[in-house]
Amino acid sequence: MLNNYSIKILFAAFFISSVIFLLGQNRVSAEISGMHEHQDMQHMHTMSGEEIIADIKTDPERIHVGSLTNIVFSIKDHGGKPIEELSVHHDRILHVIIASRDFSIFAHIHPEDFGPITPEMKKFARYPVRFTFPKAGSYIIAIDFAVKEQLISKHFLIDVAGEPKMGFPSRDLSREKRFGDLNVTLASMPERIKAGKEVLLSCIFRKNGESVTDLEPYLSAPMHLAIISSDLTHFMHTHGEVPGMASMGHDAHHMQMKMSVPDKFGPTVEIHVVFPTKGLYQIFGQVGHQGKVIVTSFTVEVE
Repeated sequence: MLNNYSIKILFAAFFISSVIFLLGQNRVSAEISGMHEHQDMQHMHTMSGEEIIADIKTDPERIHVGSLTNIVFSIKDHGGKPIEELSVHHDRILHVIIASRDFSIFAHIHPEDFGPITPEMKKFARYPVRFTFPKAGSYIIAIDFAVKEQLISKHFLIDVAGEPKMGFPSRDLSREKRFGDLNVTLASMPERIKAGKEVLLSCIFRKNGESVTDLEPYLSAPMHLAIISSDLTHFMHTHGEVPGMASMGHDAHHMQMKMSVPDKFGPTVEIHVVFPTKGLYQIFGQVGHQGKVIVTSFTVEVE
């Protein structure tokens, strides 16, 4: 029969064991809770441009003037896994910009121009286009695409062999030019463009001295613009806006997937830009007019 002392010892041992058990349960629950929180944070993480790798392959590998070249872009993560979550932005899954070093050649093409986007393309994140290079020399090939509604730009440099060879970029800083049957003026505010500072560019369209008010959207934007530094190290693909629309600024334009655009507008299209460094930049623009795409080209100097 247990005496009072033994009963007290047993009661104390039972109490201590219960406390240890409850503390252990709480610790396990905390570890599980912490694990779920970590998983949620991983699930919420958005892939950045630095975490995405874009590769380019050409067939033939050595490109010659006048030969049709197949170009395939592969989009992968750092582990080499194809990224299947590309989103359509501005009516296309991938925008491809091609420009020669002398800026005499410009093209804006898409995989959809050569056929439908197939499930296989999405599964392996491989998107083909075709292009015939008309001059020998260096070209920049830039791509714009969206992953989970985040816009990403990548660019590559390639060399094309053969004849004729391209010349050197011209230093034509004139702000009034004629493209097709339209006269276009490029204005900037402030007039002197500074690197790292936002500038408001305006393209004003006229025909026979009259304001053009029947401009049309191109790929769900008032105007598409490709801005390339003269040394081909900097590339931007941005979009214009119609005056009177809610101003989005440079950063918002970079994230814009699709814009609300009137069917007809003009004569002015505005563009918010931040040029990253000083030097010369070529600004190619594309806007719709009477069922055609008008391509504009201006050179600006950034201080």
